[in-house]
Amino acid sequence: MNAFLTGIGTRLADRWVNALLLPGLLWSALLAVGLYLGQDRPFAVAGLSGWLDQLASRPAAQSTGAVVLAASAILLASAGAGLLADALGALVERLWALPGDQPPASWLRSWRRRRWDLTRERLRNAIRDATTHSGADDALTHATAVRVQQRRCNRLGPSRPDHATRIGDRLADAATHARTVDGLDDLALAWPRLWSVMPSEVRADLAAARDAYAAAARLAAWALLYLTLAVVWWPAALVGTAALIASALRGNSAASVLASLIESVCDLYLRELADRLGVPTDEPVLDIGHAISQRLRTTRPTEGSSRLGGW
Repeated sequence: MNAFLTGIGTRLADRWVNALLLPGLLWSALLAVGLYLGQDRPFAVAGLSGWLDQLASRPAAQSTGAVVLAASAILLASAGAGLLADALGALVERLWALPGDQPPASWLRSWRRRRWDLTRERLRNAIRDATTHSGADDALTHATAVRVQQRRCNRLGPSRPDHATRIGDRLADAATHARTVDGLDDLALAWPRLWSVMPSEVRADLAAARDAYAAAARLAAWALLYLTLAVVWWPAALVGTAALIASALRGNSAASVLASLIESVCDLYLRELADRLGVPTDEPVLDIGHAISQRLRTTRPTEGSSRLGGW
């Protein structure tokens, strides 16, 4: 037991250092550099070595106590920045999955819907032009235009947006799949039971996908913190923008993987869950799912169960 607890503590410490402390140290260092360089000479990095030598030559730098206090202050500031990024990351996760029925999310959904409708209209026009021109050269040109519009449509998703972000749409698709294909009317209510019947390997895959999604949201939070450094050093805006774009790409990919795994779990372990709950398994899949949902509703209220297993 002691070895087990020691191993858990070591893994938690490593995760805390890698996810919070080290990125916080990098942010704190960039803040110090930005404060020294300022807006007027943002790339005058040649003077950094002289500035550091000047700090090291001060009498306080020769005192062990002062060095320890300074190092402790830097570590505390870095840890504080890391904790702030972690909290902001949790907020980003909620914003990514925010429904599009209330402003300001509805404004972004409206923009996404206009873009989706326009792209579909352009695809229809390209197909119409391709069918009305019979020349060989025209056919090749119009076929290329159709493929270009098809790729744009695929990037925007197969269905008209219903959330503020593509991530929200993809996660909602998992619940829609569970309802329409597997008959699970309330996936959030059934998810803890599905978690208990799936193998440990599947749980590990889901946990890894969930961690990747959280890491992408945390990267978005760090991007926002880097953007704040532009107040004292404008090149930090370039770093923040690049991190924000990377977080959006990683978030879309991680959400797609997570949603696909959730759909797979519902498809593969529905009958096993039904067998554990005493629900007949010789019925069609939709009937089994409806029976499971009815059984769970009669044994536990659904108020407050709006997330998948606490996710």
